[in-house]
Amino acid sequence: MKTYRKRLLMLALAALFSAPLQADLEAGLAAYAQGNYAEAFKQYQLAADAGDSDAFGKLAGMYLYGVGTEKDYINAYIWFGLAQHGGDKYAEKFKLAASSAMSLEQVKQAEETLAVYKKRLGK
Repeated sequence: MKTYRKRLLMLALAALFSAPLQADLEAGLAAYAQGNYAEAFKQYQLAADAGDSDAFGKLAGMYLYGVGTEKDYINAYIWFGLAQHGGDKYAEKFKLAASSAMSLEQVKQAEETLAVYKKRLGK
């Protein structure tokens, strides 16, 4: 489990702080509306990685429901946590929904990663 945790943390940090400048929440919203969920996921990821707090919840929802990507409750939990931290009033309920599908160890790992993200965001 330690290797998984380290790998997840490294991938998450790399994604959060190495986003291309073309990150575009609007492009993600447009792609989603057109039913192009893979492109919407890509654009939400870029926007979220660039620090767009509006993209955090969008990306988290895609992870939670497996839309445009595989279901990933750990990443859903982390991104909903960031959305909550950014002021999204619905994020806490969705974060709890993600945690209900996770083991206690997974929640602990997600909380540790979330704490690192929050610290890096400086908030």
